[in-house]
Amino acid sequence: MTVLIVEDDLLTAEVVRDSINWSFFEINKVEMAHNVLGAKKIFSENIPDIVICDIEMPKGSGLDLLKWVRENNLKSEFIFLTNHENFDFASEALEYNAISYITKPFDIAKTEKAISKAVDKIKKENMTKQFSEYGKYWLENKRVIVSDFWKELLFFGIPAKRAEILNEIKKRKISVGPENLYRIILISVLKSENEDFFWDEKTFEYAMIKFSSEIISGDLDFEHIIYYTTERNYYVAIMLQDEKESDGIKQRCDEFIELYKKYFKYDAACYISGNVALENLAEKRMKLEEIDAENFVLRNRTFFENDAELLNVSKQYSFNTGELVELFEKGEKIKIVNFVKKELEGLVSQNALDASTMYSLHHDFMQIAYSFLHKKEIQAHKLFSDKTSQKLNLKADNSVFDMLKWVQFVAFKTVDYVDEVKKSQSIIDKAKQYVNEHYKENITRNDVASSVFLTPEYFAKMFKAQTGFTIKDFINQCRIEKAKDMLKNGDASISEIAFEVGFDNFSYFSTVFKKITGTTPQLFRKKDEK
Repeated sequence: MTVLIVEDDLLTAEVVRDSINWSFFEINKVEMAHNVLGAKKIFSENIPDIVICDIEMPKGSGLDLLKWVRENNLKSEFIFLTNHENFDFASEALEYNAISYITKPFDIAKTEKAISKAVDKIKKENMTKQFSEYGKYWLENKRVIVSDFWKELLFFGIPAKRAEILNEIKKRKISVGPENLYRIILISVLKSENEDFFWDEKTFEYAMIKFSSEIISGDLDFEHIIYYTTERNYYVAIMLQDEKESDGIKQRCDEFIELYKKYFKYDAACYISGNVALENLAEKRMKLEEIDAENFVLRNRTFFENDAELLNVSKQYSFNTGELVELFEKGEKIKIVNFVKKELEGLVSQNALDASTMYSLHHDFMQIAYSFLHKKEIQAHKLFSDKTSQKLNLKADNSVFDMLKWVQFVAFKTVDYVDEVKKSQSIIDKAKQYVNEHYKENITRNDVASSVFLTPEYFAKMFKAQTGFTIKDFINQCRIEKAKDMLKNGDASISEIAFEVGFDNFSYFSTVFKKITGTTPQLFRKKDEK
């Protein structure tokens, strides 16, 4: 692999080059450029696998280089080094699929971690190419009838009645022994911990089934294995017939977990049901999923269905509200994240984190953030009404990773917006822009206040103090300016113009027009025509 270091400061570039053990990461060539133009020249000769890049440089920024690389469909992984902990920089870098964003001063450990992440991503993409050929073959030739039978049986598509099941086996002409007992091995992988996967869905499905079949089933018979997903998990369910050796099954599951961690770099958990008749398998699948839903801590382990009590947490827990409120008041967004991280790590170390505790912590944190925003006269439900906020909020209870992702998002957005409100001019500018874009509509003070996420009363005071206008007067001022332009430069009737600029009453339009301009619309047009 090759690396390109793009840094306008020669000393910093050399420190980065000389501080990393590149051979450890299987990187055999490191080049340097000191501006975007030099970097593009190197790209024209040999496309580097990884780019370690400063953001702010003369003659073009690192973000400009990243955009150019993406526009030209080049696959290099970008790691940014910057002096500024700027959310906008980080957001734009992530938007163009930069893999890491590290603030200076240069930290060897953080940089090596980012390089390791980039190398793993590149290797996974190479693995995907290998798997895709096999995946395509499998998709075209898989034994649909048997696997569909198991999927329908496990999800009540076939009624859990022996006569109904026997009829389906006979109708489909499949080799499933109706008198035998079966057990389910349920493999669970958290989606949040696998976000760096670059598999397409079908290839990942094939890889998971192939991997689990070889290790747990001991063969390549995919008929008795199904793959499915939920909001939180990737699941593989393996149906084993008349398996008596529980210890042997556990040993194979433990081996799967170990190898999955080694080759896929993430955690998996396995759950083993008891032996039951076919008509009871759907209930067993549900029970194993319920056990998994409580498992936030012991992911690299194998459980039997009777081990559920290991994952139950009896004691109640809540945040130190006073400390969190104080951190919000001080605007310490990083300390807020670290506070929650420390609390979660403590619960994990004590095996004291289950679904109920996670739910409580999620909503306790939101209550603290919302109360803080309410105190600042900011409408929290408006501030967090965008799709990104809703998506992260819905996923927050899924895992520790998802919870911390949500906490960081809320902490940064809350503190940053409170700071923005303190610099009231930027809020006023946004409100004015909203009026200029919506003046034709029947907008009110509440609508304008909502556009900047503030309570109407608080925003009205701020707006009047900054502009000298009430919000209503400013809206009318904007409308009349638009009307004056239309009276000068068009031949539409005055009543049409009134309607076009947001007045539904011609008489009121004339009254407001005269109040602001000192003359009527008719006289204004005549005077302009002269």
